[in-house]
This record gives sequence, C-alpha cells and structure tokens, in this order.
Amino acid sequence: MSKITDVNAREILDSRGEPTLEVEISTDDGLMATDSVPSGISTGSFESIPVKPEIAVNTINQTIKPKIIGLDPLDQFGIDQLMLDMDGTGDKSSLGANTILGVSLALSRVAALTEKMPLYWYINKLYSRICGEEIEPSLPTPMMVMIEGGKHAKNKLCLQEILVIGKLEHGKKIWHTLRELITSQGLEPDLGLEGGFSPKLNYDEDAIDLLQSAIEISKLSVSKDIMIGLDIAANYCNISNEDILHMLDNFPIYSIEDPAPEDKIDHWAELKLELDRKGKDYLLVGDDLFVTSKERLEAGIENFAANAMIVKVNQTGTLTETLKVISLAKKADFVHILSHRSGETMDSYISDLAVGTAAKYLKAGAPFASEREIKYKRLEEIASELT
Repeated sequence: MSKITDVNAREILDSRGEPTLEVEISTDDGLMATDSVPSGISTGSFESIPVKPEIAVNTINQTIKPKIIGLDPLDQFGIDQLMLDMDGTGDKSSLGANTILGVSLALSRVAALTEKMPLYWYINKLYSRICGEEIEPSLPTPMMVMIEGGKHAKNKLCLQEILVIGKLEHGKKIWHTLRELITSQGLEPDLGLEGGFSPKLNYDEDAIDLLQSAIEISKLSVSKDIMIGLDIAANYCNISNEDILHMLDNFPIYSIEDPAPEDKIDHWAELKLELDRKGKDYLLVGDDLFVTSKERLEAGIENFAANAMIVKVNQTGTLTETLKVISLAKKADFVHILSHRSGETMDSYISDLAVGTAAKYLKAGAPFASEREIKYKRLEEIASELT
C-alpha cells in the first residue's frame, strides 16, 4: 500500500492578481502532485466559506498534514471525510472550504499517478462508484464567454456573461471576429475578468446584437453551428421574468443561467413553467441557486426550479461531495456544467472532472486567456486519448 509522506501548501496568485493557495502531496513511491484553488468575485451567499489563503496554508501545513501523513492516497472518501470531521461545521467555516479543497484535489491527482491512469479516468472510477453504475467518460462541449458585464467588467451591461456554446474552433473564430467588429465601431476591445470583451455599451440587447453579428460575419449559424447563452447573475442584475422572456423572443438564446436571485426560487419555477408552456428548447441553469450543494439541489428538484446546474468544486470543499452532488443531478435528469471561477489559476482540473463525470458542457471562459485556454487545451489532449 502506498503512503502519503509529505503535504505542503503555499500561496500563489490567481488571474486577478489575488492570493490563493497551491497544495503539493508526495508519496513513498516517489510520486508528487500539485493542485490549486480558484476563487470567485460573483459568489452565492450559500457557498461554503473560504478563509484567507495565508490561514489556509498554515492550517494545511500545521494541522491537516500531521493527520494524513502515512495514510493511503487512494482513500479519497476516507481522507475527505476526515477533513470534514476536523472542520466540524456545515459550511467549512472552521478550516475553510479552500483549505480542505486544496488537499482534496491534490490527493486525487497523486492517487491517479499511483494508479497509473489519467486523472479523468481516476475521477470516473470514483464517480461510477458513487453512482452505483459504470459511467462512460465523455467530452463536454465548451461554453465560451465572449462579452462580459456586471461584476466582471467596467461597463454598464447588466448581464454578467454572453457566451457561445459549440466547438472550440468556432469560438476562437467568433472571438477574433468580435474583436475586429468592436474596434470597427470605435469601441475599445477591453477585456473582462474571464477574457471576454467588455465594450462600453449601455444596453444588454446591443451586446447580444453585437455577438450575433460576429457569428454571422464568421459565416457560422446559430443553432446549426453554435448556440448562445446568458449568465444573468441576478443576485447582482435586477431583471424580471418578463424581460428575460422578451429577450428569448427576440434572440436565439438556449442557455439562461441565474435568471433570478438565489432566494427567489418561486421566480425560477415560474420562468421554467413559462418556458415549458412555450415549448422552448432551453437550459435553465442554477449557479448561485444551487452552489453545488446537495441540499439546495434537492430543493430545486422538488420545486421544478431548473433543469441544469453549474458545478464549482470550491463551492463545496471536497471532491467527494462534488461527485455526490453530480450524481444527484444525474438521477434527476439535470444537465451538469463544470465551471471555472473569475479568479482562476493555471490548473486544468475541471477539464478532467468534466470528462470523468460525463458533463455535457464545460464553462471555462474566453478561448484566449491563459488561465482559461489551458482548460480547453486539456480537453483537446483528452480528446486525442479517447479517440
């Protein structure tokens, strides 16, 4: 049996230049793996609670490390539960969600090395065990942010993200065309936090129009080649169901994320009922509503509030909990979408997690932004292995 011989945490900077943490785990087989923890600026109030990175680093090196030295790195469930027991709270506020997550993710990476298999296959092994059936790994479709507003940009747009959903090559083509189009209209091609453009536009519909023009100029077709998605982030963007339905009547929008605040589940249910009544093909996606929480997802299922959910590992705190939430989504026929955060690192973990859990989509930001691009490149690597 392999044993953990060392655990070391350190501070690094994320894509916003803010401190976060990186965790390295070594085994007596001479193996070593490292993983890092992202952070978000647009967060739900029900997310597990992180602590300051410097506190997380100290907790890992001084408190968690002595508890897991000598343990089997393949015991993901046991070690995750050990850390949850050490924390003793429901929201991870004692040790910190980022503290626990850093160890949990690095543990799975070194375990995959121990098992001599790619990370996505190791994750798939754990996920299949939780589901009680063999799940076939599969490649997700990229959801690429093109235009940013809200808390992600310095403009007057209420919508936080306007995305395209489709092949990576199509997203790259649209991104280049959009930059040229923005410049030709005398606007500055400024970038938001996730690598999408943040032109100084006053109205959301003008931004959607701009993206549609870029798609057409790129000689691509909405619905045939590409789909359009919105992240409304209604915790910060005051918008009514009537306004959303008006946009859906005027634009070919497929995916609508966070259309109502996290505490207005009745608004979600009303919108879903209206979309069903209209016979639309759509994704109604909960992020702040669910925050990758089993309890909140159960409430959403019970209230018929959505049909899809965002999965962010740092909203929960351990890989085990994340896989259990995804399993619940699968049983309820919810589409799960693996997502990055606005404060990202040069880590591609979510790409392997998306493939290992057969996620339909991966939302990783713009196709050209180093911390985002690396996630899409990892998908291409995995695609070459699976085909």
